[in-house]
Amino acid sequence: MCNSDRLEYIRAIDLSGTPRQITEQPPEADAGEVFDQAKNQAQIVGSGIFSFVKGVDSNIREAISDSAMLAQLVANKKANAAKKPLEWFSEYARVLQNVGWTLQDSQWTDYSTSGKAAEVGAKVIEIVTAALSPAAGALTIIKSVVDVLTAMQPNSLWLTLFSRESQFARVAKFQIGLVENGPEDDVFVSLVGCVIEAKSDITQVLVFKFRQANATFKANSNKVSINRTSLTELGPAIRTKIRAYQADYLSSIAEI
Repeated sequence: MCNSDRLEYIRAIDLSGTPRQITEQPPEADAGEVFDQAKNQAQIVGSGIFSFVKGVDSNIREAISDSAMLAQLVANKKANAAKKPLEWFSEYARVLQNVGWTLQDSQWTDYSTSGKAAEVGAKVIEIVTAALSPAAGALTIIKSVVDVLTAMQPNSLWLTLFSRESQFARVAKFQIGLVENGPEDDVFVSLVGCVIEAKSDITQVLVFKFRQANATFKANSNKVSINRTSLTELGPAIRTKIRAYQADYLSSIAEI
């Protein structure tokens, strides 16, 4: 698919009827940090936690965040995440592919009984380490973001937004993304999707003890490549499409 076809696809997306749940933003929220190429930063994008490594252009960070949000909005409209989380992820991935993310074919793996981690957050780090083999610095960034979110108070804006979009009684689904510069004109996103299905209600998903609850823990890991030029060209159209939902689905930007 060429960029002109991708633009037509983006413009044809109909988000009418897409679920909206207004998140109360504090008055100072708009005065927070903006994307900064010179810093390691992170943002909650609905049920996704995206980290950006120092050196990634600010406009690329914004376009990645907006693309992920668009994919979630479309998936929310087309699939019931509480009942069919894997179907939700299929819709999510389809949108990302249609806006220029090159996802490899990868299968869902059941990690319920493998490894040593007992809590969801620790298991995510274990999976990222084994599946994507990130550089030590990149792994530290992912771990820092998971640790920060895990330590937040239940009423914090970041955790409120993430919990609202990731937890559905006995089912939870979320994404972890790490964005880095690649060779030539590419950007790489290490992307891990996770689904937890439990026999009891899930609370504070990242500290949920899935083994103690006899819950299943499945993950799908992918090393995604995106052409920088293509993403830059599509960015304005994607932002226009999701603009009305930004306050509902995007957190402030934090330095990590």
